[in-house]
Amino acid sequence: MQNTPEIEATLSQLTDLCCDALQGDGEFNDEQAERLTVNLATNGWKQHSKEGPPLSTVLKDRVRTQCPEPAIHRGAAIDGVVAKVSRLYEQASRFDDHAPDNESPESLPPRTLG
Repeated sequence: MQNTPEIEATLSQLTDLCCDALQGDGEFNDEQAERLTVNLATNGWKQHSKEGPPLSTVLKDRVRTQCPEPAIHRGAAIDGVVAKVSRLYEQASRFDDHAPDNESPESLPPRTLG
């Protein structure tokens, strides 16, 4: 299944973030990664990825393609960075799954006094 432009842009930014973390003394920007993973969950990555590989595999492949030089020598570092992103995404998607949906047929009607 083809990704939406929003999902593709978010995946691209996550790949950039991972590549930046692999460069020299690069640090992983947790705040930006959290915003991007929330964006990914909000834009329906779970729906789009049902037939495809998990997020960790997609990111590893993109990182190896986009920044091959550090990726060749830093396989464990890639695994660590991608694992952080995957954990953040799981947290974001869990929150998204448990957020109340006002349009849900199971929603209770509002209570009234009287």
